[in-house]
Amino acid sequence: MVWCGIMGNWNTDLVVVQGNINAQRYVADVLNVHALPFIRQHSPGVTLMQDNARPHVASVTTQFLQQNNVNVMPWPAVSPDLNPIDHIWD
Repeated sequence: MVWCGIMGNWNTDLVVVQGNINAQRYVADVLNVHALPFIRQHSPGVTLMQDNARPHVASVTTQFLQQNNVNVMPWPAVSPDLNPIDHIWD
């Protein structure tokens, strides 16, 4: 799995996660290390956009995001095409 954050003219590092990812690894290896520092650097007004993948919507993830005051965009079910980063991989 790969993960990257984009915002305007800025982006995070490309994160390569080896093996399967669960919510605990997503929080520890992606959100805490890459997303949260990026969001804090570019605050206020940053909203995290992620799809409904299980690690994204798990309670450990939502609790982490709430505890760190991260705004999360509501995501409609079955709508991966709404995510602009999906088109970058093309």
